[in-house]
Amino acid sequence: MIKIILKQGEAKTLAITVKNNYGAAVDLSAATLFLGVKKDKSEADYTFSKADQEFDKSQAANGIVSVNLSTADTDQPEATYIGELKCAWAGSVIDKSEDFFLQIKRAVTA
Repeated sequence: MIKIILKQGEAKTLAITVKNNYGAAVDLSAATLFLGVKKDKSEADYTFSKADQEFDKSQAANGIVSVNLSTADTDQPEATYIGELKCAWAGSVIDKSEDFFLQIKRAVTA
């Protein structure tokens, strides 16, 4: 599982590339995307999330999307969180999701 490390309160753009089992890019241009982050997979509520309209899909046909995390999103207690990217397509296409670790480290302040 991929691990992303951020500092508390750090605004960051996450660029995400989605590939199939053969390493080929998945066309995300018709997919509805959702990014959710929580401390534990068993928790019902997300610590923060991003809906489809918050993603930059300008390269989605090549399997690349990005989403901005604000300072408020990452202003969380120091911990390792579980992130989940969900991709859903209309019709009979199978919905897919992939988990990753998001570690938030304590910010050093003067």
